[in-house]
Amino acid sequence: MTKWVVHSIIFIIIAAIVASTFIGGGDDDDAKAVSQLPALMLAGVYVGVLFVLYILPAITDKATSAVLDSNELVETDPLHDARAAYARGDYQEAMDVYREVADDEPYNRLPWVEIAKIQHDNLEDPEASIETLRTALESHEWPVNDAAYFMGRLAELYNEDMEDRESCVTILNQMIEIFPETRHSANATHKLREMGEI
Repeated sequence: MTKWVVHSIIFIIIAAIVASTFIGGGDDDDAKAVSQLPALMLAGVYVGVLFVLYILPAITDKATSAVLDSNELVETDPLHDARAAYARGDYQEAMDVYREVADDEPYNRLPWVEIAKIQHDNLEDPEASIETLRTALESHEWPVNDAAYFMGRLAELYNEDMEDRESCVTILNQMIEIFPETRHSANATHKLREMGEI
């Protein structure tokens, strides 16, 4: 606000100087031109300063925006708050936010995966992790890759954390039956061979 007041005062002073040189003066055209020249130069310098300070940056901003700016609105990441809570070590809040995202985006497997990971890795509760993955798997019809991921992770948890080889083998056999002739079936078959079940 102050700069506009200063510019207004300077403008009025320069306008008064220019007006006085054009209004006053004698009848001699040469003498009039000589007295008007410094006033016109002063006005020109002031206009140049205003151009450099205000008009040129505005033009540059417009040109830069036209060339570089995509004009797309940046979408907020719904998982940002959950990641922030996780980074702070507030695992319960992180899981609550992930559950909200899972409710809002039912076919997004990431919130379920992250909840199960927190329960397993941070809370050291593989049973809760298994329950979360089972709930996710049974919540609705998943695309093949997502369903296979949940089943594969469940088989791994049963085998490694719960030492429940029978449940692991059952899940791997279900994968072979449900996803025949897919890489998921091939992976389950390979795992069963490693375990000596085939």
